[in-house]
Amino acid sequence: MDLWLKARSFAEEAAKRSQEFTVEAAKRTQELSIGSAKLSDVVSEASKRSKEIAAEASKRSKEIVAEASKRADQIKFQIPSAAALSSLVDSSTSPQTASAIPTPADLEKFGVTDDLREFVKGITRETFQNFQLQDESEMSDIPTVSNIRQDLTEFQEKHAKLVLSSVKV
Repeated sequence: MDLWLKARSFAEEAAKRSQEFTVEAAKRTQELSIGSAKLSDVVSEASKRSKEIAAEASKRSKEIVAEASKRADQIKFQIPSAAALSSLVDSSTSPQTASAIPTPADLEKFGVTDDLREFVKGITRETFQNFQLQDESEMSDIPTVSNIRQDLTEFQEKHAKLVLSSVKV
């Protein structure tokens, strides 16, 4: 009988452990189910938020484009036309030669500021070596004197001459 009691005790213990394992497995399955549901909710929320951010970015970019266009239109109206600039050159009261000293009024009219003169003083041979322009090999219909192009407007030419004549090297 002793063997019978041991077998019975062993069977009861095995049934008890099997039941505990079943309960534990059920708990873990439920936790995983809840966890995957939470993960699904997180993924869904992230996707929703991502779409909202994309929509907001698209809306903001359209606002920026509209603002940039508006400012470009404002700037366009502030820039004088070539005819207006030409009239400034033509109405110059004191034609200047290379040796004449420019007047403050001429300097102001042609945009020659102290900052510009300081900038020009800082230009050296190394500046041109470090920032070389690409050689334009195609022929142009712009008149040249030797290898120098003559494509400045009268205003640009006057501005350049005033800058060069007012900067002491």
